Amino acid sequence: MISVEEYKDYVNTLPCLICGGAAEGHHLVAVGMGRKRETPKWEDYTAIPLSRRYHAELHQIGRKKFEKKYYINLYKEALIILSRWIFNEQHNT
Repeated sequence: MISVEEYKDYVNTLPCLICGGAAEGHHLVAVGMGRKRETPKWEDYTAIPLSRRYHAELHQIGRKKFEKKYYINLYKEALIILSRWIFNEQHNT
């Protein structure tokens, strides 16, 4: 079974997609205000690792400008990360 918590923990172990440094998870699809953050939700599977610096910058300039500035497709990266995690999970059970 795919655990949201395990996936979020996995994303938090990955290096920043931009600088390769320590990172934290950023949801490409906003979780939304007023929702219980502890409750698993599909948006958690859109998490990508970004350092605090780039996480803040992404929020400041928006996804499209961020992607253009750093020549990166964040949804593609999120899909690659999720695919690698699922593939590894299937082989570890």
